[in-house]
Amino acid sequence: MEVQVLIDGLLKMDGLHANLLEMMEQKKQAILNRNYEELMSTLSLESKMVKAIEECEKELLGVAQEFLYSKGIKSQLELTISEILRLVFDPEEKRILDEARKKLGNRLIELKQVNELNQELITQSLSFIDFSLNLMIGGEDDGPIYSPPTSQDRKPTHRSIFDTRA
Repeated sequence: MEVQVLIDGLLKMDGLHANLLEMMEQKKQAILNRNYEELMSTLSLESKMVKAIEECEKELLGVAQEFLYSKGIKSQLELTISEILRLVFDPEEKRILDEARKKLGNRLIELKQVNELNQELITQSLSFIDFSLNLMIGGEDDGPIYSPPTSQDRKPTHRSIFDTRA
């Protein structure tokens, strides 16, 4: 019975991570489409989902501790599911628990890949925005414009969109 509670906890975690993955895909589309309202909305939902995952993880740790106590292990160590698998002796329960562990592990790998892609897209988007702003307002270095050698010690002028003089 205790093993089934662990399996249910892992499957619940996998479901929450599947929802998070779906939100991350929506975030990717919002970034690609430059839909910043949808991006902000998705980030808010993603934050709530992460909190739900943290709560589920705490519950799962409690269930794992209860399982260890039921096996006579009175340790406060937070063992991994792979380590707990060694304490499961029913082959069918062991197989199901291992499948749930692998399924969650694969989902986490997928989440990591999508997250890395989203980070790269955001970095590229910010670089593009910075480049566009520099084109509009001009950089500090005027580049190919020649200046006489006597005026090289002057500081370059910085143009701004906003008039700073009052």
